Amino acid sequence: MFKKALLIVSSTIALGACVSSGGPALKSSVSQSVAGVEARLPYANYTNYFGYVDASVKPEGKYKNKDAYYLYAWVPAAVDEIGVSMVSPATSTPADSDFVNANYTKNYGSDSKTFFDTYLVLDRMDIIDPAKIKNGGKSLQTLTYNDDSSELPQNPGGQSYNSLLRQTSDVNNPTKALVRGVYRISFTSFRSAVEGSFEATVGTNVPGVKIAASLEELHNLVNEG
Repeated sequence: MFKKALLIVSSTIALGACVSSGGPALKSSVSQSVAGVEARLPYANYTNYFGYVDASVKPEGKYKNKDAYYLYAWVPAAVDEIGVSMVSPATSTPADSDFVNANYTKNYGSDSKTFFDTYLVLDRMDIIDPAKIKNGGKSLQTLTYNDDSSELPQNPGGQSYNSLLRQTSDVNNPTKALVRGVYRISFTSFRSAVEGSFEATVGTNVPGVKIAASLEELHNLVNEG
């Protein structure tokens, strides 16, 4: 019995390794019990974004009177759930499939230690046509937010100040249905200045999610070719 349970656990871990391309700490809200142990299952697809905030990066808005910075994610089809995490400082090595900001490439080699307390907010925007992403849009609503998550690795100070959020779709409620379109990820900090590197990860059940720091850049990524 023990060997059988161990085999099931090993198979589950192997499956997660096969379907995920990053964000190992970001798991879905769906859980599975194996040998009495409850474990969250991975998303089918992960998209990673590596960034670095310094004085050259200007805040794009305010959240509760704090400077806020934006990332934009294109989700190409309706999904049952979106998961987002942010870890600072970034500790993973970007893969070829990851999105890497030029400021990260410029600064991370000389400063990989500076970090900030992350706070995440997920908004749905009114942009559903990929050909019109560059035209801009507005936030329709805030879906969810998160400050501190014990599911993510602790920061170098030993605190669980990294952020993870999940939003599930409700097809019976138009305001909570996760349809194709652009979603805005706002991030800020309530304990420190926003400074240093970060790795943001979006988990979904569909391929083709793209992340950028501006709508113009996102438009080019989505419509290239």
